[in-house]
Amino acid sequence: MGSSNSSLILTQDILEEYRLLTYLTKAEILNLYKIFGILDETGTLQNLTFRFPTYATERLFPQLKHNPFKDRIYRVFSSQKDDKLSFEDMLDLCSVMSDACPDQVKAAWAFRIFDFDEDDAVSEEDLMEVINRLTGSAGQIDVACQKAIIKILLEEMDLASSGSVGQLEFMHAVGKMSEFPHSFCFQV
Repeated sequence: MGSSNSSLILTQDILEEYRLLTYLTKAEILNLYKIFGILDETGTLQNLTFRFPTYATERLFPQLKHNPFKDRIYRVFSSQKDDKLSFEDMLDLCSVMSDACPDQVKAAWAFRIFDFDEDDAVSEEDLMEVINRLTGSAGQIDVACQKAIIKILLEEMDLASSGSVGQLEFMHAVGKMSEFPHSFCFQV
């Protein structure tokens, strides 16, 4: 986002800028501003770029607290890569998670979340981590079954036969999943 006035309170100009830069409505942005104001001792968010620690953000957003990918979400959406979120970082996250966000944009961000080693590919190891997180912990599904699932996924998604899935391949595969946009969202 990076408004030059981002250390000021939310003005109409900044609100309109945020509305144009996100998939959020003015009402959703104002609601998010109000929620973040709870974290500020004054009751009004005075600095739009202040970086809130994860425990503070999770207190206000249980959908993050209980998400098995919360550490990756913090890492990917943290503009400073410090695993903290500013109001503007949270705007980006809520914009991507909104119903108004296009499916391909959601898929591009999901790719970044699932790319655990951040090598611009979702590999067998990344998929193993996804399975473990979705099933609760390692050992819920034995390694042989995990490898069989991953083999099927790679056969379907790895169009270049490279042994891993690139962002475009991921977006193509996710585009075929009608339930994906509904599972990659939450309300503000």
